[in-house]
Parts: sequence; C-alpha cells; structure tokens
Amino acid sequence: MWGKSFAAIIGGCFLSVSIMLNLNQILPVEIGIRLLVGLLISFPIWVAVMVWCYASESTKQAWLRCLGLLAVSGSINAVFMVI
Repeated sequence: MWGKSFAAIIGGCFLSVSIMLNLNQILPVEIGIRLLVGLLISFPIWVAVMVWCYASESTKQAWLRCLGLLAVSGSINAVFMVI
C-alpha cells in the first residue's frame, strides 16, 4: 500500500504539473487567466491520478501508469518548448 501511496503522491504531482503545463500552452487567453485555470484544475487532476494509482493491482502497475502518462505529457511539453 505504501508503494501505491508514493506513486500516487509523487507521480501524481509531477503528472498534474506536466498536464497543466500542456494546457497552459494551448489556452488562447491572457497569462493571468491561464494561471488561475491551472491552479483550479491541477488539484482535481492530481486527485484523479491518485485514485487511478490506488485502483492498480500492484505498486509496479501504479508506477507504470504514472510514468507512462508522464512520458507522453513530457514529450508534448518538450515539443512546446522547442516551438
């Protein structure tokens, strides 16, 4: 259970931040509004990822879920940084 908790807390936090960075690059509004949207939506995303990790069969599956989605989101972030 502790492994799933660490995956949910740590992996979920990084994943939430990464997804919000992607969303902030896509939104066509002012920076203040993007920051507010990021602040309001990042916590529910983090909670959803935590539930997803706790629903895993094992610790390994929880980490693989987080890291797999983080790799995809991080790749999209890298593309936005290059552009």
